[in-house]
Amino acid sequence: MRSTLAILVTCVALVLHDSATAGEEQNVVWTNVVNATVVGTVLEKTGGYDGSDDAGAASQQELSAGDGYVEFTVGEAGTFWVAGLSHGNQDTRYGDIDFAFRFNGVGWADVVENGEYLSGGDTPYVPGDVFRVAVVGGRVQYFRNGRFLVESARSPQYPLILDVSLGTIDATVHGAVLGISPPPPPGGGFLESAGSPALRPRFTPAQIEAFLPAGGARGAFVFPAPYNTTGVRLTNASDCAEAQDCLWYAGYSYWRNTNNHAGSSHMYVFLGTAREHGGAGPMLIRYDKLTDAVDPLGPLFDAASPYSYSTGEGWYFSATLPTRLYTFLVGSPQLRRYDILLRQFEASPAMDLADCPRPGVCPRSAAFITQPHSSDDDLVHSATVQDGDWRRIGCVVYDGAAGKFRFFGAPKGYSLDECHVDKSGRWLMLLETRADGSRRNRVASLPRGRIATIEDVDGALGHLDMGFGYAVGADTYNPLPNATIRLTFPIASTTRPIGPVVHFNKRWEMAAANHVSHGNARAGVPAESQYACGSNASRVPDMADEIVCFPLDPAHNANGSLDVLVVAQVMTDLDAAGGRDVDGDDYEQVPKGNLDVTGRYFLWTTNLGGGRLDAFLVKIPAERFGP
Repeated sequence: MRSTLAILVTCVALVLHDSATAGEEQNVVWTNVVNATVVGTVLEKTGGYDGSDDAGAASQQELSAGDGYVEFTVGEAGTFWVAGLSHGNQDTRYGDIDFAFRFNGVGWADVVENGEYLSGGDTPYVPGDVFRVAVVGGRVQYFRNGRFLVESARSPQYPLILDVSLGTIDATVHGAVLGISPPPPPGGGFLESAGSPALRPRFTPAQIEAFLPAGGARGAFVFPAPYNTTGVRLTNASDCAEAQDCLWYAGYSYWRNTNNHAGSSHMYVFLGTAREHGGAGPMLIRYDKLTDAVDPLGPLFDAASPYSYSTGEGWYFSATLPTRLYTFLVGSPQLRRYDILLRQFEASPAMDLADCPRPGVCPRSAAFITQPHSSDDDLVHSATVQDGDWRRIGCVVYDGAAGKFRFFGAPKGYSLDECHVDKSGRWLMLLETRADGSRRNRVASLPRGRIATIEDVDGALGHLDMGFGYAVGADTYNPLPNATIRLTFPIASTTRPIGPVVHFNKRWEMAAANHVSHGNARAGVPAESQYACGSNASRVPDMADEIVCFPLDPAHNANGSLDVLVVAQVMTDLDAAGGRDVDGDDYEQVPKGNLDVTGRYFLWTTNLGGGRLDAFLVKIPAERFGP
């Protein structure tokens, strides 16, 4: 009997001849060698019948639990052989191997699992190519020369060995190794390349219930592998009378639900609850960043206030003033700042459409505001303007320091979808649509009054968020699947390409960053040194909806690939009842999550596949991007 040493690391155990540590690999020691010989690190078929899978060997080492891999190098293109991970080694037949590459002897390989072909792993090969079969987050994945090919739908059964079946006489396998994957880094999250075909299954409601705080309690939890990030449950059934579904969705990805908590041990969160469904109106929550304790502080307004009936959509925290919340009422001309701790409004509105000179600046029909935005220094504000019949007739901008209004009307043939002042207060983005559904952007320099126009076919942005002198958003006509681009001001060109791609998706039916959020934009820092995040919910059957983040630097990697930080699953089922999607457009259930000012916390709402909407935070491990 051979002696072995069990090597234990976090989540991983490997049975090896020699000791190893996480992240190391060892040359395979071959055992059960049949009709083959081993010379150095080369296994070669030297007996049996040519063309028959009657030769082979297996590794003495075993992966007994957790993540790890086997890797081997092609010796020649003209031989037939099969190699991969397997739970056992019953004989030399390749149908005995659980997860394997099959090399056909004419320069082409595919993936077979117990002899059955798996689509998606087909690849050419030449001598010297390195192939890997790995367990990653409990899922088996296949790689060629470090490039991901396909993921298995099957779960591995431990222990696992490297199992090889050799068909052609003189077929060789070179440099076989078996390795331990390092434990997940603190904070979790992982990087993949934009467009990676790797697929991850959705959590089921039962799986979600198992890792959330027990009994529906508020507080911290850890998302299971491969995410390993820390989430925080903010709301539960006790926030609504009789455990009704009272929570309103997070307003939108560009409106912050979290305050400026930099330098404080606490973060404040506001969320809307529907009084007609057991809520008490907009509510306040205090989150302790040190202990992860969540403390509901009750409604922001008493029941007699008209603000208590607001959904909170279009409300947002100031980027600088820690206790100030921007609010407005539907059918009102005023944008007002509200002190969440003193529970009182500032004496004067931040912006009052009624003060806009008419008809010199604003049209006489200008009645109400909606979709407000503010610069990060709280001096410049923008809003969509509605007339008395609720039609969107233009955009108003107010410079509080100068006491000056500007109005941008929708040109003939166009309707204003929305407008958005950037975080510097110097640039305005207008999204306008035509009756045929086409879209354009107008980008206005507020100090100079110059306007650049971009048509949708040339890259006009759809869903977007603003930084300091730039925007990040969807370029729906980009040839890459649902691409996100960065648009820098002033506009250098109004024809494609107008800005670099910073994120794109696995397939066209996926839009992981459908609602992009850049609430963490920093003044005086190049856009290339910053990142944004995004989220979405869909009915794509073979891929989970996830919270993802990405650098805004297209040259972040020397090889031109784009990093995507995968943070957590959204956990939303668009066909579940939670979220009160009464009109069937999914809008109330789509997360539309938003980043905080530090970029370290992402807030969103989800129905967890059930009958209620709840709010969550996840901690963003941005250090994964590196320097």
